[in-house]
Amino acid sequence: MIDHPARTPRRTFLTRLAALTAPIVGARLSAFTRHQPPPLQPTALDEAWLRRLTGKHRTMFDVEKHRNGHALTQAAAMLDVWHRDYRLDPPRVNIVIATRGTGIPIVLTDAVWARYRLGEQYEIVKSDTKAPWDVNPFSAANVRAGGPVTAEQTVEALQRRGALFLACRNTIATASRRLSAAGFGTPEEVQRTIEGSLLPGVVLVPAMLIAVTRMHENGVSYVYAG
Repeated sequence: MIDHPARTPRRTFLTRLAALTAPIVGARLSAFTRHQPPPLQPTALDEAWLRRLTGKHRTMFDVEKHRNGHALTQAAAMLDVWHRDYRLDPPRVNIVIATRGTGIPIVLTDAVWARYRLGEQYEIVKSDTKAPWDVNPFSAANVRAGGPVTAEQTVEALQRRGALFLACRNTIATASRRLSAAGFGTPEEVQRTIEGSLLPGVVLVPAMLIAVTRMHENGVSYVYAG
């Protein structure tokens, strides 16, 4: 006969209760576990670009708007001052130019500029004729008098001086839907084309705001250049 709880020491009662209920609880827990999704695995995202930022002085330009290459002129000027007045150059100085929003065309090839009429879509026009650019005027191949940047301020020139360029995949996805609505193909086709048409050396990141967060966590200074 089982002793009444009131007549049994509390510890003995709880021990017996646990023994009686353990099989039931175990079976229910097992059934619950079988229906749960597998635990999330650590991301395999490669952040090699972040590990390249080893200088003591590190600055990221957040380029949300193209502003006719304003961020490129700022980056070139900063590198000039570091060199001239502080006698410092990369890799002791790191500059990141993070393109998103309307800044994305800065890092795209001429073929994409022509195919999707990016000069027209993003209102990037020639200063003399006001006609939209049909090639990337921020690229070294297209420098001309009256253009938005000089040869020293182009993407390629800054890359040679150690600047790292990033492009936001979220922005590209949004732009692809807009270009698709304008009749340039399905969003998926447009996105694949754009992602495959970044200028050499430009790094595609999943979301620029997360990249900004990761840089902040690693001590990179933030400058809004949009």
